[in-house]
Amino acid sequence: MSAIPNELPVELPKAATPAPVLRTLAICDLADSTALVEKLGDQRGADIMRQHDRVARDLVEHHGGREIDKTDGFLIMFDRPVQAVAFALDYQRSLCALGVAEGQPLAARIGIHVGDVVIWDNNARDIARGAKPVEVEGLVKPTAARIMSIARPGQILASGMASTLAQRARSEIEEGLHVRWRAHGNYRFKGLPEPVQVHEVGEEGVAPFRAPAWSGKAHREIPWWRRPGMLFVEVAVVIAALGIPAYFALRSPPAIAFAERDWVVVGNLKNQTGQTVLDDSLDTAFRISLEQSRFVNLVPALQLNDALKRMGRPDGTRIDRTTGSEIAMREGARALILPSIAEIGGRVRVTAEVIDPRTQATVFAETADGTGLDSVLPSVGKVSGELRARLGEALASVEANNAPLPRVSTSNLDALRAYSLGLQSMIAGRDAEAIGLLRRAIELDANFALAYMAIARVYSENDEDALARDNALKAAAMKDRLSTRDRLYVDAWLGSFGPPGQAIEKWQLLGKLYPDSYAASNNSAYFAWQSENRFADAVEMIQPALSEHSPFRGAVFYSLASLQAAQDQFPKSLETFATAASIGYRPQGIFYADAYASQRRFADAGRLLDAVKPTGIAAADLAASQLPITLQVDQGNWIAARQSAFKNTEAAVKAGARYERTARAIQLTLDEFLSPPATQIAQIKQFISHARDALIPPAPTNHDADVMAVLYGAYLAAQVGDFGMAQSALTVATPHAHRSGYPNLEHMLAIVEAELSWREGRPDDAISRLEPTVDGSELYLTHVALAAAYAAAGRNDRALAEARWLTAHRGRAYLEWNASQMLQARNVIESNLGWLVAAEQAHALSHDDEARAALAEFDRIWPATAPREFLSARVDKLGATLHH
Repeated sequence: MSAIPNELPVELPKAATPAPVLRTLAICDLADSTALVEKLGDQRGADIMRQHDRVARDLVEHHGGREIDKTDGFLIMFDRPVQAVAFALDYQRSLCALGVAEGQPLAARIGIHVGDVVIWDNNARDIARGAKPVEVEGLVKPTAARIMSIARPGQILASGMASTLAQRARSEIEEGLHVRWRAHGNYRFKGLPEPVQVHEVGEEGVAPFRAPAWSGKAHREIPWWRRPGMLFVEVAVVIAALGIPAYFALRSPPAIAFAERDWVVVGNLKNQTGQTVLDDSLDTAFRISLEQSRFVNLVPALQLNDALKRMGRPDGTRIDRTTGSEIAMREGARALILPSIAEIGGRVRVTAEVIDPRTQATVFAETADGTGLDSVLPSVGKVSGELRARLGEALASVEANNAPLPRVSTSNLDALRAYSLGLQSMIAGRDAEAIGLLRRAIELDANFALAYMAIARVYSENDEDALARDNALKAAAMKDRLSTRDRLYVDAWLGSFGPPGQAIEKWQLLGKLYPDSYAASNNSAYFAWQSENRFADAVEMIQPALSEHSPFRGAVFYSLASLQAAQDQFPKSLETFATAASIGYRPQGIFYADAYASQRRFADAGRLLDAVKPTGIAAADLAASQLPITLQVDQGNWIAARQSAFKNTEAAVKAGARYERTARAIQLTLDEFLSPPATQIAQIKQFISHARDALIPPAPTNHDADVMAVLYGAYLAAQVGDFGMAQSALTVATPHAHRSGYPNLEHMLAIVEAELSWREGRPDDAISRLEPTVDGSELYLTHVALAAAYAAAGRNDRALAEARWLTAHRGRAYLEWNASQMLQARNVIESNLGWLVAAEQAHALSHDDEARAALAEFDRIWPATAPREFLSARVDKLGATLHH
């Protein structure tokens, strides 16, 4: 660096203006301090003031504050609002104690605000002349002073921003204290351009919890017609001009405009009793009680958890006034309900506040007192019923749908807590832990019906249908221990183990009576899709569960995307899959891969399958190993497909008989095209025998899958020409199919009967059997059978139309369910063979250009290099004719 020449003057830089920094200011004013000194005299008054100052300064240091100025009170600066609030609470409590010791009531007014301030140190010369060591300036200081000016003695007031930030860290100050937060609305202060939200924080028995006083320099911002000066005029005018009836007609509306089926967020219960048995359990009790309402919708617990994650809050974040209000605003809920319990004067008081999330103000509160812990659940039920009535629900509805909590849950608080913790484990995906906690709840109360139903749900999600049904039956046997809503839920669950029509009807009834039960519409759609093949109807049924309030909205979008793919609406389907992913839903992705494979986008499908990880749930893991078989055969890789099928069967054998039957059905499908007929017949016979044994006696769950296996065995027997075996299997399966109530079994029965008819020389009988079943819910194989029957009857135009249908509906081929997609590989093979059938039928109609194009497409899909000897005669014959 070069030196500065001596001859050039050097200017010393001016002191830079300090940059603004974010700080919290608290201004304290000891109430009536002048009167106190006048009353006690200078010496005694000064002694109390010295004690006061010592207490205050010790607390400032303890809470990390910095004293800026001192008169009758203090101007104190803190880094964080929560430090200022903690100081203020300790300060007010200490003043009370000092006042008691001195025999003089002492209280302070405190105002707290947060914002940018400019801070600088005064120089030593100015300090020696009496200046403060530190100066703080900024709009924060006069705002805090204005807020303090309207505080009552003993009152701590904070701006909305300071209160919000402090409440987010309230766990740092509330342990062991009975702290309350209350919003007082917006206040206009002279000299300040914008209104200020004013909140109060304090301890029971110390703080006044009253609206701040108005003054000439500050007033609450309310409509002019509700201001004190106008009320007298209004009343006089109304009485004089319109009378009492008009007065009632013109009363102000309720403070919160709650309408039927509006949503509420239920926050975490604040337990001030010290009884840990009430932790978690009363949160659940409030939800159970409020969920009985047909008027109020509760934002589900799953959705609350998701909202906290979106807000970046850690696991275990409590839903208090601030957090709950933010969630309510995000999720479109009209109100926040904050329950609490405390022991007051030897009695147990249950309270629930209804909060307006926009202002965080308490709109109203309901309380119920009782003696001892046995009174808690009845008090919760009473408070819940009163809340519902205050929100606008008709009294008759409340009385009809407000069963006593001890009866519809449990009277054992330990059991209720174990149940609550079990539900939390379910939500977190810790299923084994959930089962253990729920079992513990049942040990404590053997008649806890809801616990049995929760266990059923866990087993069902793990594909343990028999155990799920057993526990649902136990819950149903205790219907008098369930609310009306829960009885409907359990009844719909049990219906799910039977005919789909019955299940759909019961789920739809639950959804109609309780629209916030999104499982109802989702499950209705599930059964319409997977048990009845009604894809378009399922799309309509699932719509309510797409609501932003649905706790499993991502999964519902995923199901909708699958339904759209099944109807070959691929662009729309992929967009909906992307929506599910954007919401955060991360399934295995099997149906997503199906959607890509349906479009022959095999690389995309493979990419999704490569990301699949084992779940430990047999149905899910086997579905992931079945799809690669279909993808391989779809691309003409028959040998690889067969090897995959063998591996899949080995895994299925370990999983259980039902899974083994599905795996062997897939393996037999490939063998039909790759093995000698004699080998196939022996294997098909064995398959039918095992499947038939499962029908006697009928299994209480998945009986439809057992019947489908026998019918598919009959279909395979017909394909290889063993009509006797096919007819024998058909004879066994027919009564089960008719009694089952499963439309897909009726469709499969018609297909097998039609196959036997046309192969035995009666194609018209086959056509007559199949045509009436075509209503949009028929199986993919229905069109395969119709194409063959029409061709056998010489109705080549109709056979061509069916072949075109097969090639155009690959989404349906992939996404039909049918006993864990037992027929998927078959369907996809037939979708490719459809091009060959189309070529044959077009040629029979002398449409040779179409025939050549169809055959070329077939060759492209299954190139001649692929092992397809089973088709060589048909392909070579047709090719030679078309190119002659």
